[in-house]
Formats: sequence, C-alpha cells, structure tokens
Amino acid sequence: MKKQSNIFWGVDCGSSEIKVVALDDAGKLIHKCKTRTLFPLADHVRAALKGKASFPGPLKGDEVKAGHFIAITGYGRTHIDFIDERLTEIKSHYLGVHHQLNFEAPYTIIDIGGQDSKIIEVADGSVKRFVMNRKCAAGTGAFIEELAHRLELKLGDLSKLEKKHDKKIALNSYCTVFAATEVIKILMNGEKVENLIHAMYESVAKRVLEMTSITTDTVVLSGGVAEYHPALHGVLRERLGSHQELILAPQAQYCGAIGAALFVKDNLQKEQNS
Repeated sequence: MKKQSNIFWGVDCGSSEIKVVALDDAGKLIHKCKTRTLFPLADHVRAALKGKASFPGPLKGDEVKAGHFIAITGYGRTHIDFIDERLTEIKSHYLGVHHQLNFEAPYTIIDIGGQDSKIIEVADGSVKRFVMNRKCAAGTGAFIEELAHRLELKLGDLSKLEKKHDKKIALNSYCTVFAATEVIKILMNGEKVENLIHAMYESVAKRVLEMTSITTDTVVLSGGVAEYHPALHGVLRERLGSHQELILAPQAQYCGAIGAALFVKDNLQKEQNS
C-alpha cells in the first residue's frame, strides 16, 4: 500500500499581508497565496488556508485534516490556535532563505517588513546574531506606504518613477509623521516627485544599514518590500561595501512562510525517525 504523502503548510502572518505556502515531503514548493492582513485575524488566516478548488487547504472546519501540518510565524503568530508549531520571524526567514540558496560561506539577510526591519547574520548553517528595529516605522514598509499615500501614487509605480530622478535630495526626518510634513514642504518648493522618491529610498536604506555593521561578502534581501521595490536594491548597493554582493532571495515575499513550513516538516520527520 502506497504511503500517504504529507503536506506542510507555512503561514507568515505579517502586519500588511498573510502569506501561505505548502511544501511536499521533499520540501518542494507546491502552492502559495497571499491576502491582506485584516481582522478578526484568525478568520482571515482560516480563509487563506482554505486553498483553491484545484488545491484544497488543510482545514476542515476548525480541524486540521490528517496528513496536513501547519506552522505560523510573523507578528500575528500568537493569536492563532489551530496550528502545530510557532516560530519567530528570525528563524523562519533564515530557514526560508537557507533552504533556497544553501550558501556555505557566511551571509547576511536583510528583511524590511511592514512594521519592523531585521538583519540576520548566518554562518556555519545557523544564525549567529541578529538585530531588529521595532521602535519606529522609519526604515520599514510602513514608511514607504505613508509617503506613497501622501504623494497619491501607487506602490507599484514608485520604482519606475525613481529611475527618472536627476539629483539627490535628503529627507531629514526619520519619523514617518514628520517626514510626511517635510514631503509637503519639499513639493511646495517645486521639487520633482522623482527626486523625492529617490530620497525616500535613500532614507529607508540609511535607516536599515544604521542598525548594525554588515561584514559578510554576501547580503540577501528577503520579504515583500524588497521584492516589490527594486529601486531600493540600487540604493542599498551604493551604501554597501564595493566588495559586497547584494542579491534578492528566490520567492522573497514568501521566505518567512517557506521557513515556517520547513520548520514543521523537519520537526515531524525528526519525531518519526527518533
């Protein structure tokens, strides 16, 4: 009789979006989806886990189906009770990135999230140290979203417009509230929107890289902000050392969810082998 295959689900419950992935027994990505983070949070996580008609989700009512295992990460992880495992964003992003890239040399992960930013140093196949910014929205996706709102622009248009900047200006305010006021003053003085957008990305990059020194030769960008704002890559490259390589992780927005799925998969397989 053929052994039934398991499916391992990872949920990254972020401040802006809920990301869901499914992995098979071999760790291959077989499903992914995302939705906005709305409330009540548990109801929207359940909805995200319903899957599609072509790929049903792991829930039957409030119960997890046999052969399905779920792990959750992200800021909302403590509010969901129908899961098998919980893990931190540091652990999940490390697992998600390392599984896809499998670097042997030391490297650093930068995850710019919706409400916080993380820098994770990896060596010898484990996290050696990390720092997080949770005190202020500057240097996060919330900062970009607020300024896009003030400029009445779509987030997807920002990187395209940034390519047309023709000079560097500075945003002196790190606080999101004060920066929005500063943006209005700059525009009233006749500055081009494209130059202002470039200044915004410069501000985010500066704030992130001020969190700690990065000494590894390879730097990996993880998370949705990095995936959907390619202009930020160029600004970060300029600020990193000339010897440092900056790359975007595969499935960057889903790295946390992939890491969560790997976590529950590995734990189950360890239990079965013990």
